[in-house]
Amino acid sequence: MYRNNLACFFVSSEILKNSLKGRLIRTRCHFTWNLSNKDVDIEKVEDRIYEQIQFLPAIHKYRMYNLMAFTNYLKEDYEESIAYLEKAEEQISEIESDNTEARKTIIYANYAWMFYHKNQVIKGFTYAKKVQEIYKVFECTDKQNVLLFEAYSEEGFSLLTVHGRHTERAKDCLQRALELDPENVELNSSYAISVYRLEGFNCLKNPLDESFLLLQKAAKLNPKDTVIKVLLGLKYQDMNESKKGLVLIEEALRETPELPYLLRYVAKFYRREGMTDEAILVLSEATRINPTSSHLHHQLGICFKKKINALKNCSKIAKLQFQPTDNLTEEISDTVSRAIFHLEMAVKYKKTFVVAYIALAGMYGRNNQYEKAEEIFHKVLEMDKVTLEEKQELHLIWGQHELCRRRCQTEAIKHFKEVIKIKSLTVFRKFAMDHCEKIAKEMISKRPTEKAGFKLLNFIHQDDQENITEGFNNQGIQTEQEECQEEKE
Repeated sequence: MYRNNLACFFVSSEILKNSLKGRLIRTRCHFTWNLSNKDVDIEKVEDRIYEQIQFLPAIHKYRMYNLMAFTNYLKEDYEESIAYLEKAEEQISEIESDNTEARKTIIYANYAWMFYHKNQVIKGFTYAKKVQEIYKVFECTDKQNVLLFEAYSEEGFSLLTVHGRHTERAKDCLQRALELDPENVELNSSYAISVYRLEGFNCLKNPLDESFLLLQKAAKLNPKDTVIKVLLGLKYQDMNESKKGLVLIEEALRETPELPYLLRYVAKFYRREGMTDEAILVLSEATRINPTSSHLHHQLGICFKKKINALKNCSKIAKLQFQPTDNLTEEISDTVSRAIFHLEMAVKYKKTFVVAYIALAGMYGRNNQYEKAEEIFHKVLEMDKVTLEEKQELHLIWGQHELCRRRCQTEAIKHFKEVIKIKSLTVFRKFAMDHCEKIAKEMISKRPTEKAGFKLLNFIHQDDQENITEGFNNQGIQTEQEECQEEKE
């Protein structure tokens, strides 16, 4: 009898749980937005969330707490997830708005899903009922669009924070929300940012991209949005109107001098403008404010790398003019050490920071630490969730390492071919093709009767290569490979 009763209890519990799930599938919240730990870099997302919670205005925080609750669910830390939902509920109650109840539906739905996963079905039903009650109130009034607006808005903001391949979806959600409130200041800014990022992903920007007009509109709607100002400044720089861009950059810097997210973009502008020392100063200030930011350390490493190149050019000129180079040699050595230090900090604070590992491997190679460089190359290849574009960059830098440091042309060609085999239209693929073409022509010039050079040329141009590279715009190609990663961070 006991066993029969126990069996009935489990059957009944499973029926209740399935019934709860049936209700929850129809809710709009993080659990129904097709996010999973397979395609979310949790560590990277949480870094962004922490930065936004710390430095952005309070009105944004409930969204960040909601998203942090979901990332903790992905890590199976259910208690921490509930704690963040409590923070979200507390913070949203402090915001006076006609849409507060609509916003709560997302929090309550997240609660219900969490209790579903914790097998606390009765609590799950309690929160599911709260969601349905609010839905009914809005569906029975002339405010039906309020629920849609809040759902599209928060889904868009969340996907924009998750970043990466979710940016296209973020753009679509934000666009739908804007259709319901076209002059919404926050939405216009976020939509402009989503388009800006999408244009930057393939690293082949057209200066007259759609984001320029969107950023202009967002800046007009909210002149105090300093992040929009710096992005607009960068677009002016793309259009060879750096003076206009610099005005916006310096305005933003005066208005919010202690916002690390903004300082990173300011440094990018300075670095692209050749103002490397100014970029280093800005990033050094940013790391003082946020010393554990892997992205800031990565950007400092890139700046020091650029400074190394400038110092080496100065050294070459000095030698040609028969001037002493001892001080320059010492400064180059010191700058290499500083670049390595910051890149090591970047991977220390983010163990999965692929592009920082690649940059660090390149610096180790430059410092004749070949074993360390190759150890990192192999380590990155074994990492999970390495994107195709990151694999392209890895093999490109590895090939350059073999070609320039190890003087091994055969190995270099092997890695350049790996870049080209990946069909993603990026600057890394273009550089790999350029390297292979140069090597092939040298082979043919030195040994015209041998087939190796011709085979390499044939490899570059196979698979309808002309169609693949048709979209390349020389004006838009960045001269520094690291430029391509900044919108991906």
